Amino acid sequence: MRGFGGATRRGFAGVAVGVALALTLAGCSPGADYPNILAKPDPRSQQTMSPDQVKQATDALISDRDQLSTSAQAAQASAVASGMAAPPATTGTTPGAGAARKP
Repeated sequence: MRGFGGATRRGFAGVAVGVALALTLAGCSPGADYPNILAKPDPRSQQTMSPDQVKQATDALISDRDQLSTSAQAAQASAVASGMAAPPATTGTTPGAGAARKP
């Protein structure tokens, strides 16, 4: 009975290796549907934005940013006034255009 155990294990191992090899080769088959990196993309389904639409979207984003910044500053000032937060360490100034950047 000992001979059958080793042979059975080797048989299962051989089948497992064969299945793994078959799956690997199937993944590399020419019938697989992979995109060609040299193919041109499909044309756009939608028109690009007009300059007026770009300006309108940019203005809306700037407005949203300013509104969020104002509300965040008000919330921070409220937290500092109530003693829940420390005042900011810097004034938020940025270096001038000619200032050298730190490495």
